Order: sequence, then C-alpha cells, then structure tokens
Amino acid sequence: YYPAWWEGGPAMHAFFNLEKWNSLPKSYQQMLTDACAAANMSMLANYDAQNAVALRKLVSEGAVLKAFSREIMDVCYKAAMETYADLSAKSPAFKKIYDHQQAFKKDAYLWAQIAEYSYDTYMMTQQRAGAL
Repeated sequence: YYPAWWEGGPAMHAFFNLEKWNSLPKSYQQMLTDACAAANMSMLANYDAQNAVALRKLVSEGAVLKAFSREIMDVCYKAAMETYADLSAKSPAFKKIYDHQQAFKKDAYLWAQIAEYSYDTYMMTQQRAGAL
C-alpha cells in the first residue's frame, strides 16, 4: 500500500550528549556535522536510486500495488495529529521540536508546490506519454 503516510521521506538522525558536544573543539563539531550530513545525503540518494529498481522487481514477481484511500489517509492523519497533540501536552521537549518541525513544513510545502511538485507532475505526464 502507498503512500507511506507515516514517512514522507527518509531522514537520519544523530544524537549527542550536549555536554560532550560542547566540550569538543569547533573543528571536531564541524567534522561531525559534515559527516552526519554526508551520511544522510548518501542514504537519501541510495533510497531514491534503488527504490525504483526494487519496485519493478516486486511488481515483476507478482506484488500488487494498492493506494490507500483518501478516507484511510484522513483517519491516519487525524490519529497522528491526536498523538502529536497528546505528546506535546505531556512533553515540553517534544512540543518544542514538533512546533519547529511544523513551522518548517509549512514553508517547505509552500516551496515544494511551486518547484518540485509542479516539475515532477509535468515530468510524470511526459513519462506517461512515452517521452521519457
């Protein structure tokens, strides 16, 4: 079933003890920051590159792809929002992170509608028309 409503896209996370982090020389902090960014981008590139191949293999071996209905997506979304509200009420740390994430997503989705969504939609129509 698709889309994966629980994960719009993969992302890696690294957690560090703040006291230990702060005790590192700035150059080491930058090396860790760069290494984490590189690992995340490498994982995302592999994810994007290998999923189409894996999808073709699954379908060629008999897997049937089915889309979640809008109704199911709406119920899952509502349940997720209720869970996030509950977690936010119980955990100030979760609320702080979640609120920042939500603010970022509002801006990111605005940009994605203008750039990626429009371009990707156009290119998908070209693919369906046999131009790719």
